[in-house]
Amino acid sequence: MQHLLALLTALPEAPAGTPAEMAETGITFFSTWLQRIGAIVAFVGAIKLCLSLKSEEGREQMTAILTMVSGFMITAAVAGLNVFNIPDTYTEAAATTEFRSILTFVGRWIRRVGAAGMLFGAISAMMASKDQNPASKANGVKLMAVGGMVWAISAMIHTIV
Repeated sequence: MQHLLALLTALPEAPAGTPAEMAETGITFFSTWLQRIGAIVAFVGAIKLCLSLKSEEGREQMTAILTMVSGFMITAAVAGLNVFNIPDTYTEAAATTEFRSILTFVGRWIRRVGAAGMLFGAISAMMASKDQNPASKANGVKLMAVGGMVWAISAMIHTIV
């Protein structure tokens, strides 16, 4: 229990200040920790790769390489988060407007993906009904239902958030 308390004291204080300062501090905090987590994942993948080289099975080696590459990708992805530069004059109303526009954009594309899922599910179910294949019919109906759920949830995104 003492180790947990010592870890909690090492964490920085919660950010305070204007929305722009809080956002900048939060982005810096999360990007630092995500880089560290990515480096740990890459390190674990490298250790797995070293340990799997002695075996003849390629599956273990491929999993280790994928783990290591995933860690490097996480680290590289959050290394350049300065694209989120938030000006000091950024007001809460401007932030809310921008958030809503991003939410609308993302919601629109998620609805399109859901509609495509419904379309592919319907086509799959129709093709399976031609062949009298009950397993494929069920998979097509499931895909159509999942696409419909994705579409419906993304249509309600402004109600949820």
